Amino acid sequence: MTDPYIPIEHMKENIEDINADIELQYGQRNMERNIAYILSLVEARLKEDGELDDEIPVPSVEAAAKTIILLIDRPELPWETICREKRVKHVVEYLFIRARNHPDEVHDFVDSLLRKYLPEIPPQMIRTYLNAWKQIAGQQKPSGFTDEILYPEHSEKILDTLHFLLQGEVGRGAALVMVCARDEGLVRNIAHAKIVTEFRHVTKTAYNNYLHERFTDKEKKNIIGTLRTKIGYTKEDDGRIVFLSGKPSRKSVFVQLWRMMKSLAE
Repeated sequence: MTDPYIPIEHMKENIEDINADIELQYGQRNMERNIAYILSLVEARLKEDGELDDEIPVPSVEAAAKTIILLIDRPELPWETICREKRVKHVVEYLFIRARNHPDEVHDFVDSLLRKYLPEIPPQMIRTYLNAWKQIAGQQKPSGFTDEILYPEHSEKILDTLHFLLQGEVGRGAALVMVCARDEGLVRNIAHAKIVTEFRHVTKTAYNNYLHERFTDKEKKNIIGTLRTKIGYTKEDDGRIVFLSGKPSRKSVFVQLWRMMKSLAE
């Protein structure tokens, strides 16, 4: 008995779903865990009044040099692991917590350290970390689904609109919305294991049962009209998306920074 034929486009979805399931089962990549660990250090230093305790002394040159080498040259090591050494944890807190409200002080320290003791490590790499963490500290981590948004600078409007359209939808309706968002070129991977990180009410079996259904043009037209109106974009004849004027929101900027931070470890 031969195996049933699986269309190639269905196989692609299945493989993406498998990859997403692997991440859910075995955990996040190192950079995502590292960011979560830093956020936990920030949370631990919040006072009862909500102010951040950033009174962290300048670390020793030796400890700082060792820590920076670990961060840059040993990306396979989780930061929580290297921070078991107290002096390394002290440096990490100085680099990523002290820098939030005292960026010039930390930048000067790091630049001096790099120039004098670690000239082979690109200074821009460290400054990029510091600038990103100034924005990340204290913010809520974006869901895994935000990585699938093709226009991160408009991520807040895209997510708000998808949440609006997915209210009360767990199966066919949810699949229709996500297929339209993908076909419009707003998002990439719409496998259940990806979207459920943002839309937790969508059930896997009900959603997957309709993911490859041929929805009618009328059904798609209604959803696409709402996407274009609420997000604020049009499409050219060649398929290009043109967004209406407007500055990216703070949340959208944060999503862009989050992606940048993760890309540094890839």
